[in-house]
Amino acid sequence: MYKVIAKKCSTYDIPKLKKIIDTIFTDTEFYPTLKSLTTVLLKPNLLGAYPPDRAITTHPNLVAAVIEILQDHKIKISLMDNPGGTVTAMRAYQLSGFESLAKLYGITLINPFKNGIYTYKKNTKYSVSKAFIDAEAIINLAKLKTHMYTLFTGAIKNFYGIIPGLAKSNLHRLAPNPTKFAEFVVDIYEIIKDKVAFNLIDGIIGMDGDGPSTGDVKKFDIVLGSKNAIALDFFASRLMGYNPEKIPTTRIAAAREGLDFHDFHFTGDFKDDYILPHCNIQASKRKSRILNLLSVPLKGFVKRFFWTIPYFDPQKCVQCKACVKFCPGKALTLEEKDLAPKIDPQKCILCMCCIEICPEHAVSLKKSFLGKMLIQEHDPSKA
Repeated sequence: MYKVIAKKCSTYDIPKLKKIIDTIFTDTEFYPTLKSLTTVLLKPNLLGAYPPDRAITTHPNLVAAVIEILQDHKIKISLMDNPGGTVTAMRAYQLSGFESLAKLYGITLINPFKNGIYTYKKNTKYSVSKAFIDAEAIINLAKLKTHMYTLFTGAIKNFYGIIPGLAKSNLHRLAPNPTKFAEFVVDIYEIIKDKVAFNLIDGIIGMDGDGPSTGDVKKFDIVLGSKNAIALDFFASRLMGYNPEKIPTTRIAAAREGLDFHDFHFTGDFKDDYILPHCNIQASKRKSRILNLLSVPLKGFVKRFFWTIPYFDPQKCVQCKACVKFCPGKALTLEEKDLAPKIDPQKCILCMCCIEICPEHAVSLKKSFLGKMLIQEHDPSKA
């Protein structure tokens, strides 16, 4: 029986968060494990260099509450993540509040570029930052968000961050659709899962709509925790309104481990059937559905009438070239005279990476007439 605890929390006040996380650790019987540890590596969601109020990254105050509990137990703490694209981890640490956090609490921020990698072979070859494999234990600190490619960002998807930044690009290139990409994500989870002591999801503020970086900031007022990442994602996605059995990462991971969803137990401050109000999951569901459709053998025929492709807004683009450098399909170019990147539709693999990593939210999806009809954006007024 894997227990998931969900607690109401409307503030990032550190003392209040510490009490809530202490309750979660107690109710999941995590403390006996914690007391046996001497070192812990914290793994937040640092998708990129964003301030905490954007709800793209794990909030540093939630991490601070975890740090205080660990330090109460005399545990040595380090923190690491690999942001997406070409942004450096040190820059992400700075803008997301973790550089200040590390100085305040005296914890170690690990620089991925100085850390080295291990290589693993599963569905394909995976390069993994050594610090995660060498860690005595990892506490996974995920963020509650939608995801236009994998539907949901939670505990399992957060482990995609153990892959160095530009190595992620190659994995997107090798995954022709969201389902195949989910298999890669679960491979990565399986590489690291035995090191993971606990999983928390920060949902005090989260994101819906076009997550994981261009959606809408939403105040969900919730923190969830579990020893098991699959069980945690099952209930976290259900709280958002998804059918958790249709979340590909959850479904694939559970099937590989032979887990029965009926063995998961949900408790805390919410009823078993509670759904977060006003949570827009429709945009992610529609986009994921069409990305799967466009990966079938009839792709060329279908795209004559039904296509979607990234559009780069010249009014917002700052010509940083992050998308050009990261693009798995090498479909983007940006000349000195250009106001925004140009795209080669024949090379675009519709991985949505350019949308995900753009720091200025300058990328959206341009659709054909049929595409507009079939991928209608969610209108809350009509919900």
